[in-house]
Formats: sequence, C-alpha cells, structure tokens
Amino acid sequence: MTEDGYPDSLTHLRQELARIQLLLRACAEDESGAESDYRREARNMAILIGKRVAASTVELRLPALVDAFGLDTHQRDALLLCLLSEVDADSRRLVGDLSDGPVTVGLALRTVAADLAGMAETWLVFAAEGPLLAHGLVVVEPTGELRLADRIMRHLLGSDLVDSRLTGIVRQAAPARCPAAALMPDHDRAAALCSLAVEREPAMLLLHGRPGAGRRTLAAATCVEAGATLLFVDARAALTGQWPDTVRLCYREARLRDAIVCWTGVEQVTSREHDHWAVLAHAAAAYPRLTLLIGDTEWDPLEHPCRFLRIELGIPGFPDRRRWWRAMLPPPSAFAAPAPDPDDLAATLAATFRFTPGQISASIETATGLARLRSPGPARLHTTDLREGCRRQFGRGLVAFARRMPSSAGMTLDDLVLPVRSRRQLTDLATRIAARGRVVDELGFGVRLGLGTGVLAMFTGVPGTGKTTAARLLAEGLGVDLYRVDLAAIVSKYVGETEKNLEQVFEDAERTNAMLFFDEADALFAKRGEVRESRDRWANMEMAFLLQRVEEFSGAVILATNLRQNVEPALLRRLHAVVDFPLPDAESRHRIWSGMFPASVTPPDPAELAELAKRFPISGGDIRNVVLDAAFRVLGADRDATAIGLRELVVSVGREYRKLGLAITPADFGEKFYDWVTQDLLAVAGKETETTAQD
Repeated sequence: MTEDGYPDSLTHLRQELARIQLLLRACAEDESGAESDYRREARNMAILIGKRVAASTVELRLPALVDAFGLDTHQRDALLLCLLSEVDADSRRLVGDLSDGPVTVGLALRTVAADLAGMAETWLVFAAEGPLLAHGLVVVEPTGELRLADRIMRHLLGSDLVDSRLTGIVRQAAPARCPAAALMPDHDRAAALCSLAVEREPAMLLLHGRPGAGRRTLAAATCVEAGATLLFVDARAALTGQWPDTVRLCYREARLRDAIVCWTGVEQVTSREHDHWAVLAHAAAAYPRLTLLIGDTEWDPLEHPCRFLRIELGIPGFPDRRRWWRAMLPPPSAFAAPAPDPDDLAATLAATFRFTPGQISASIETATGLARLRSPGPARLHTTDLREGCRRQFGRGLVAFARRMPSSAGMTLDDLVLPVRSRRQLTDLATRIAARGRVVDELGFGVRLGLGTGVLAMFTGVPGTGKTTAARLLAEGLGVDLYRVDLAAIVSKYVGETEKNLEQVFEDAERTNAMLFFDEADALFAKRGEVRESRDRWANMEMAFLLQRVEEFSGAVILATNLRQNVEPALLRRLHAVVDFPLPDAESRHRIWSGMFPASVTPPDPAELAELAKRFPISGGDIRNVVLDAAFRVLGADRDATAIGLRELVVSVGREYRKLGLAITPADFGEKFYDWVTQDLLAVAGKETETTAQD
C-alpha cells in the first residue's frame, strides 16, 4: 500500500515530534536493557514517516534543514527534542521530571541513543565542530542546558523572518527585471556566471565596477536564471557587531533558504585587519554554493581557500547606453509638447553622458521629481529636466575640485571675433568632440586604438583674448557642461594627495562626459626640471601621473595658457588641437567694441568706435572691462541716462591702462583723449586729497 505524502511542512513536523515524544517516554521507564514498547513504536513510526516524506510533493522544512546542515539522525532528533520541550507543555513537564529542569545534554543523549553503544556514539552530536554547535542550531549553556536557537525554531514553524541580530544587515533580493545577458554583452560569460550559481560547490566571485554599473542587478538576474534565492549582506553594517558571529549567522540564514550570499561593500572587509577577510573566506569555503562579492575596484586576496573569480562591470558602450536610455525613458505622453523623439533623445543622452544603468535610472527619477516640483498639476518632463537629473549624479570630485561654468547668455561661437585660422581650428575641434561618440564607440575606433580616445586641446594667447569664453561656448554648443578645475583646491602639499584629487576629477568627468577646463595650465603642466631635492622628484612624479591620466581620459580637456613655452613638451606631443587666440587687429577690435552694447543703451557713433579700435591695441577682455566701467560710472549715477559717450569710454580706457600698469602718453592717446584722461586723473587725485585731509 502506497503512503500518501504530507500536505504541508507543519503536518510532517507534528508527526516527527510525536515520534520524539515516544522516545522521551521510553527514557522515563526502567528498561533494564530491553527495548521498550515506546522505542519500538517510535522506530516503526520513523519508517512510516520516511515513506510519507518520500511521497511528498511539497517542501518540508525539517528534511531540508537536515540536508542543508548535514545532520545525522542523532543530531536531528536532539534538535527535535529541544523543539518539543518548547512547543508541548506535557513534554516540558516530563523533561522537568527527568532532568530536574530544562533539556540537558545528558537527557538528549539518553533520548536519542537506543543502547549503551549508541550513547557513546552520540557524544559526537555535541562536538564543538559538529553542525549543531558550529552553525548555532542549538546552544549549550555552561550548566549543560540545551536550548534550540530561536531562529531555527521559528524557521521550522514556518517563519522566514531573519534573526533579529541580522536586522539591517541581511535582506532577500527582489527578483531582477532584466536578464543577466542584458548587463553583460558577452553572453558566454553570462552563461558561465549562471552555471556557477547552479553548482553545488564553494566558489567566490567578485563583481567589481563603479556604483550603478549593475552589479546588484546582475547578481539578482543570475540567481533568477539559476532558480536560486539571493541574500544581500551589508558588510559595513555587519562589521559593527561581532564579526565572526555575524558571518556565521549570515551563512546559517543562507543554508535555511538555500540561498546565494552576496556581500556588498566588500572593501570594508578587505581594508581591515587580515583576519576579517580570513573569517569570511573560510566561511565561504565551507558553504557549498557560490558567494558573491560586490566592490568598486579589482583586488586579489592573499588568502582564498576556494575558487576566487572576478568579473568587471564597466561603463556600457554607446550602443548599450542608448538601449538602456530607450528602455527606461518615460513614454512621449510624459513630456511637455512638443515631445522629443524617444530614439533621438536616447541617442543624444547616451552620447553625452557615459552612465551606468543605475545612473540612468537615477537620472530619470531625479528629472521626474524636478518636473513635479515645477508644476503642481500633472508633471510634464522637459529635456532640460533630464540633463539636470544627469548633472546631479556627478560625484564629489567635480563638486569639490571644479566649478561648473555658467551659460554665456545666448552667445554662440559665431559671436566670437577671431581670425579665420583660429575660427577654423575651433570649428574643427567642436566637430571632433561632437563626433567622438560615433567614431570611438559606435564605429569601434575605441577598441582599435585603445588609449587616447578623448580630445585634448590647448588654447593659447594673452589674457583677455577669449580663451575662457570660447571654452564655454564650445561646451554649450555641444550640449555638455564645462567644469573649471580649481587648481588651488586640487594641488596639495602632501605627497600623493594631488594625484588622488585629480583622479577624482577625471573619474567623475569621464562618466558624466563633462568637459574639463584647466585655466593657467602652465602652473600645473609646467616643464619637468632636474631633480635637485626630494620636492623635485615628487613634482616630476605628479607630472608623470598627469600625462598618463590625460592620455587615458576619454572625454574632452581644454588647457588654457598665456605661456605656451613653459608647458611640458611631453604634454604638447599629446595635444590633438591647438587654437591660437591672438590680440585682435583694428578691424576685429571695432567689431568687439560695436558688439558690447545692449539694445537699451546708445553707444558712440560707429566712426568714434572705429577711432577707439584704431588707437588702442587692447584685448577683447580689456574692451569689456572698459565698457563696464563706463556703464557703471554713467548709467549707474543717473537713472535716466541711456547713452554712453566717447569721452566716458576714453576715460575708462585710461583707467584700464593704469590698472594694467601701462604708460599713458600723448603719443598713444592723442592730444584730445590725453586731456580727457588727465582731467579724470586729476579729479580722482583731488578727491583722494580731500578725503585724506578730512581724516
């Protein structure tokens, strides 16, 4: 006759406890060596239970626990005895009669041993290295009291809540929404990863890459495909407690769920004392399943008692980024009219921002929040929201060591007054930067050429010739942000700190596709000199790092300098473009003068501006300062004034010459202009004398 299987796990557990109760009653009799009826009935019940377990089609927690921890029959029965005394009042009273208190080791041995030889054998049940104690299934008190761990009791009774000591440390992963192959273009490697998750052999796999690269998503997707449960363990939180105990509890929880363990923030373990890693490595080696490690950087542990493998998750290439953007973008109905074309928008964002899938998701979430803050009604996204959402993903390197340059108030590159040759150089540079995504990523030149796929340009010229303005307009025309690197913040007197700061800037700029602008670049990229003291050696090492990092950088870097001759020659050889910004000639200066005045202000006559342009060979930046000085003096003093005359501009030119330390002579200014400037200087000197006398 075929036995029916158990309908559920609790029904099976009740029958097992009834069997243990028979063994406990057998202990209460004086058997004189003969097998009691209770023990005989318990043995027959065990045969019946075995047949029903074999016929069961539902998961039974007790047999699963026995298999997971490798318990033999004596260890299983000792565990059940502890459970019986907790859940059955009659059995608890009988235990009290037999042991004068709770379950003890001695009582457990008498209960699970059929004869003297069995009792001698069962002493191994409670060996320190045995599974009951090694995994913390039961606790033996110094008094000999034997107690079932609370988590094990709750598990057998149907609860999946983790041990209270693991709250905030362990959580079960939600099912992934994408296949592992979507995060790993190499499908063979994705299949190999899935195979590792299916195996019942110890192994450790490090998934390393930048935050947002999809390491957790890949772990979850792999476990879904392997049909395995995944437990995330926060290493930082785990280290706040007793590390060995916490590791043991984590793997105990994993065995209860037949789960793969994934340690996040694994650098927290490896950066500490060696024994922290040793504890984790040996626990993973004793666990017959894959252990995943998630970290930011690649590393190779000195000690790994089982297989140790590594997979890097880098920034996706342009096609994959475009696919991720297209999959995650809200539908056109979520955008303000006219809604952008989803394919074009995805391609633009993918080319502009070298983001990981996690960063793409966070950018869209941030953009949606910005749209909701802007309008109390139904939120309607703008493409500017998405760009701002992307900017807010920037790391602290750009925030701490660089400043985003503001917009240029509607100006374009066409508004710059430059010689034909310089304008062509600037146009070619803009084309090169704009086409980088297609040439390097889409057409595959990045794979072919390796390093040096970014764009490195130098703007040379005296101050005020438009180098900074050109960099701003270039970035705006390409739809990217320009960050001006703060050399004062980035350079440190401590050895190695400058390189560390620069690395943060380059890393953040690389993944956000921000354009970097180094003003006064000759201060940082100066020629290397002969080593005469230790400081010279460290300075040369800093330059070597800079040259290497600039060459590896995949974005755009603009260097501006007034002293090209002082720049390290090795850097000059790495430049892709050099744009010269010479002092403007008279015709160019006339155009600059004419373009300085807003429509609301009446400037001098064109002939008068032409005279200024011809007489004063100053830069565009100097002309800007002159016009602003005149505007504040004339228009700021009289709210009704709307015109700036020639005399006011000439006086401001004189003030600019004084500021620059240039001589003011009749030959340079002409008799009339010289008189105007002299009168202004005398008036200022008179006011200074009057103020001094009053003091």
